[in-house]
Amino acid sequence: MVSWPQFLSEFARAGNLTLGGGQPMIAELERRVITTRRWLPPEDFGLLYSIARITPGTNILAFIAATATRIQGPWGGALAVVAASLPAALVIWLMTIFFDAWSTNPWVATAMAGAMAAVVALIASSAWQLLKPFRKNPLALILFLAALLAGLANIASPVTILLSAALLGALLPPKT
Repeated sequence: MVSWPQFLSEFARAGNLTLGGGQPMIAELERRVITTRRWLPPEDFGLLYSIARITPGTNILAFIAATATRIQGPWGGALAVVAASLPAALVIWLMTIFFDAWSTNPWVATAMAGAMAAVVALIASSAWQLLKPFRKNPLALILFLAALLAGLANIASPVTILLSAALLGALLPPKT
């Protein structure tokens, strides 16, 4: 059984101390929930991520709700979403109040440019970590590369790519 303080601390930590948006937050949750705490098997984590990506709305909140519910039930899902989002939302709300004054400051502009560059690396790292349980599966690597190329080349929308991959996965024989 997972203790509530530990559980909420992990989601609050990931949601409020991870910079760069949803992908780095997911990578941090994967590191803490799968590798360090071993609260979920890697396959469950990947499945929950996939399900959250095809839902409308804020995918990271859907992912947190699904992952936390899997670990601690429905109350865990609801409380994890609050723990992961409310403090950061309050900080962002306060920052927007002062945005006009800060946006003309060259130090702030330079800091934001540096942060944006780092976000790209964090997103790439997150994708590679999510693929970790499936790296020895050639089909998974082919699907990963196909989805990556389709996304980069704007061949299809993210929804089309996700639905196509899900359909292909459903048509393949199950692992025995």
